[in-house]
Amino acid sequence: MKTSGEDLHQFEYGVGLASLVVLVAGLNILDAIFTQLILAAGGAECNSVVRATVDAYGDRFWVWKIAASSSLLALPCLYSRLRLFRAILAGTALLFAGVICWQLHVFAAGPLGR
Repeated sequence: MKTSGEDLHQFEYGVGLASLVVLVAGLNILDAIFTQLILAAGGAECNSVVRATVDAYGDRFWVWKIAASSSLLALPCLYSRLRLFRAILAGTALLFAGVICWQLHVFAAGPLGR
């Protein structure tokens, strides 16, 4: 079934898509907070892109991280009728959830957990 370009840009969001967008945005904010705490405790950033941002902007890296990640959430919303973008959004939520779990493990095992 072919769809026109206009059909792909309809702004009809269900609860599932809205929930995924809010989940990814919330996990992104938690990631920025936890990263800040880990760096303050003497930890290191594993992601080379975020590490370069931390080196360039210091303690204010989180503004750029949240802005960049949140702006990318517009794509799945614009193309919400395509299953690929819904799958990408769900995969992003799983990725961020894994990162948050790792950070919680670092808190529990490292100096912050003691």
